[in-house]
Amino acid sequence: MCEVVLQVNNITKDFGPTRALDDVSVTFHKGTVHSLVGRNGAGKSTLVNIIAGLYPQTAGDVFLDGEEISDLDIRQRMAKGIRIVTQHASVIRELSVAENIFLGLWPKTKHTGIDWKTMYDMAKKELDDYGLDLDPKMQVKLLNPVEQRKLNIVRALYGGAKLIILDEPTTSLTSKDRDELFDFVTSLKKTGVSFILITHYLEEVLNMSDEITVLRDGICFTGYKRGALDAQMLGELIAGENIVLTVREHGRSAKDKVVLECKNLIGENLDGIDLTVRKGEVLGMVGFPGSGARELCRTLFGLLKFDDGIVEVDGKKIKHGHPEEAMKSGIVYIPEDRHAEGLVRILTIRENISLTILKSRLKMKLFLDKRKEKKIAKEYFDLLSIKANSVEDKVSSLSGGNQQKVVVAKVLASLPKVLILDEPTVGIDVKSREEILHIVNKMTDEGMSVMYLTNDFEELLRISDRLVFFDNGKIVSRCDNDNLTPEDVIEIRDGIKEGV
Repeated sequence: MCEVVLQVNNITKDFGPTRALDDVSVTFHKGTVHSLVGRNGAGKSTLVNIIAGLYPQTAGDVFLDGEEISDLDIRQRMAKGIRIVTQHASVIRELSVAENIFLGLWPKTKHTGIDWKTMYDMAKKELDDYGLDLDPKMQVKLLNPVEQRKLNIVRALYGGAKLIILDEPTTSLTSKDRDELFDFVTSLKKTGVSFILITHYLEEVLNMSDEITVLRDGICFTGYKRGALDAQMLGELIAGENIVLTVREHGRSAKDKVVLECKNLIGENLDGIDLTVRKGEVLGMVGFPGSGARELCRTLFGLLKFDDGIVEVDGKKIKHGHPEEAMKSGIVYIPEDRHAEGLVRILTIRENISLTILKSRLKMKLFLDKRKEKKIAKEYFDLLSIKANSVEDKVSSLSGGNQQKVVVAKVLASLPKVLILDEPTVGIDVKSREEILHIVNKMTDEGMSVMYLTNDFEELLRISDRLVFFDNGKIVSRCDNDNLTPEDVIEIRDGIKEGV
């Protein structure tokens, strides 16, 4: 076995009367990827914050390379080699690649100015050493998301990182970018760098991990080596109960009736889109950012206007781009970023669920029907098993998975004909994910149609009847979901394999 780089022994952490971690002991080895997984609120963030020196532990010890570091603060631990690469790339976009690598450590001239030539030369060497073909003088805002995350890692390595904590590193990355990032991590692992990986994607955990630790309600389950767990076992270990993966009987709810039709739709990144969605169907959408897939979702909901073409719901045309018009027609949308566009966090669960039905189901002559509002909110609160004390809890107090359930409840309350889902399970735990997928699948039995956009192809194939592939504003391939694998989807998307 590799030598130990980090040891946490009997760590307990209390926040007032709440015990977040209970006697947690984990060993992390040099040159490995060690995944730390669990539901939201399970204790993952608390543990890594203790490791990084952001939180003091209530009891227990932390050792790095055999040296106790329990009393060191975050700066001292960074100097010892512990670094965090956050979920969203922590870069200064207006500065250059070189300036970001050496942030706070810029080489100086003897007159205390920045030695630009030396800095660019040093940056070029660092980038070359790690196989990154980037211009040191380029502004970081011109880099793509995976290049920005790689830059974060290079900056950590320049600072002497031995152990890098990757916190949800693939959020908002395409599967191609994800693979590229993980190839980079694997190459660094071979040089002896250690990684703690935090992710909700079980596929990433199983593919990348040398070791796996699961946290559940502050209790630690550790010692799982590569190959010891499959997706079902890992999901059940995370949840502490049997998890039933939602696998749709493809086409079981789909009818011949066309609910939504686009004819020669032209707009932002849309170049003559022709598409139909049948009643009770789940249509999977595949495409890189900018391919037209997300743009179609946002155009159909009226967030983007279309310049030409026709959109019909149940044979009736809808106007050029307005969310209220889309909702009146029966189209609703769950956006990729639930915090920015899906929720009002300062409002209660009840108030959020009511937002889509203020002018329809709740409208009275002069006032809102408050009794009906509470009844509807409670109905969807129960349907989606939202974990909270009541519908009067503030959304800001909920975990990520339960916040996403509120978003789903909000759109379902409007009784839609077409539900458009844009990365609906990003950043939520496995149990919440399956509960949401189960409800979506169930609603198609009642006639609702679904358009489903995600880069998690394993998930997409479990829920979709048909797939459409987007590139450069066009639909370039279509196929039924007939025993497809995630690898098939990637090959069709990348033009290696033809759809049927």
